Amino acid sequence: MFKVQDELCSHCNFCGSGSPKLCYPARTAVHGLDGNFPSNDQKENTMFGRTQSAGEQFLPGQPRYKALRDVCFVPELLGTERVAKREEIGKEPLYVHCRSEAQLGGFQVKTPVIIAAMGSTPVANTLGVDLSRAAAQGGFVNSIGENIINMWGYEERIRADQPCLKDRIRGFTRHATSGQGGIVVQQNVEDDRVGVWKRVYGDPEFREFFEAGLIGFEAKGGQGAKPGMGGEVKLPRDRAQALYNLYHFPVNPFEVEQSLYQRHSVPGTATPESMEAQLRQMCEQFPLAQIWWKTGPYGDLMTQIEILDGLARQTGRRMHITIDGTEGGTGMSPLGPMNDMGLPTLTCLLAIAKAKQRGFTNIDYSLAGGLVTGRDLSKALALGADGLAFGKAFLVAAMAGRANFTEDEASETDHVVAGARGCVNYALEGMTNEARMLISSVGRYDFQHIKPGKPYPVNGQTVSTIDIIALDPQVAHMFNLLYAYDPNLWDKLSAATAELRQRCVAGALAMA
Repeated sequence: MFKVQDELCSHCNFCGSGSPKLCYPARTAVHGLDGNFPSNDQKENTMFGRTQSAGEQFLPGQPRYKALRDVCFVPELLGTERVAKREEIGKEPLYVHCRSEAQLGGFQVKTPVIIAAMGSTPVANTLGVDLSRAAAQGGFVNSIGENIINMWGYEERIRADQPCLKDRIRGFTRHATSGQGGIVVQQNVEDDRVGVWKRVYGDPEFREFFEAGLIGFEAKGGQGAKPGMGGEVKLPRDRAQALYNLYHFPVNPFEVEQSLYQRHSVPGTATPESMEAQLRQMCEQFPLAQIWWKTGPYGDLMTQIEILDGLARQTGRRMHITIDGTEGGTGMSPLGPMNDMGLPTLTCLLAIAKAKQRGFTNIDYSLAGGLVTGRDLSKALALGADGLAFGKAFLVAAMAGRANFTEDEASETDHVVAGARGCVNYALEGMTNEARMLISSVGRYDFQHIKPGKPYPVNGQTVSTIDIIALDPQVAHMFNLLYAYDPNLWDKLSAATAELRQRCVAGALAMA
């Protein structure tokens, strides 16, 4: 097994107790911007030896998947967009001058970050209001996952300590004062049977938010941890009996008495025609809702993209797809699918790059699956994604917020406020600022400008971008990147940076 860290914190159920060495989402949730740096000991000059001297160079074990760690940014000193930015703002630019705002799937967002759809599992649902409130306060998107109504109710709680669906939506709508961000409600087969979208869309309380473009609906095509399978949880006998006719239970709770029962939802059956019909029906029935599609690491990703892009072109609506790589997952997924099913997240990112090259540009693309840091965010944007979705990391951030920003006897509201604070810190002070640092280092001052543009012809090779370079030859080949250990690298870099300077001059003249 690939070991991520030696000392674990207590902010997720994989971590033990003891002296914590906080992981990235917990560290930035608690310490904000300071969490992007290796020390927080409040000393003017940190004692030598107390911090890492050269970053995270040594990772124990052998990673199973090639990932975004296999690429690095390549800063340029001479003639970059920094020159034009200095003229624009009248002073030397810093990372804080790098603009993160964007349009994503019909929403105006402060940063292209999504809280990935997490459904009815108790750990995700318990923190559901925290996540929604954070999205409203931070100006990013929260996607509410499947099975909430059936498990926890719509406007009345089935269990006092678990929020219902309306609680989770209200977490956003009652704090959505900036006009940025959004809330997305997912629906699967069992949700459709009880009319989740119809109920939310017809609720008078949410009408003004639909009219303001702040609510969307996400059709569920799959997820990374178990593509081709539905959701699983374990239930006590009374809840299993109440849901027996709606879900599959391997053990009949009316006939067999045991402590917990497995509940399985179905993955749904689709054809190209039925997928298009479902999306078209969403557009027609819910004209004020943003239309999103969530899918997993399937071999037919390109067909799904083509269908969604074609419908977006026909309807004139800006739709959105989130593609979840096999490294993703926060729920109760079987070990077999988690280990041996689906395509890696990096391969899914390649599908996004290829789709845009083929002209499927009428939709926005977000990537999910084992992503955690601002480094992941900035690198994925540089390789073609429009946004990134994070699941488990936001749960960790919310738990860290609750643990560090409340007292022992805090109320439920206090816990929600603290959890949301942790998530906002993680998303904005942590991830977004770290991404700004990296993106501005290559002289780009807008998250939109780091995306691949016109290819660079260099010594017989065409590369998609010179802002980043590959540390792995296969990754270099996948994304048409320069390879850091190519013996001819410096000849290629010299040609590429010369063209970069010409493009920057042309851009500066155009601005003038």
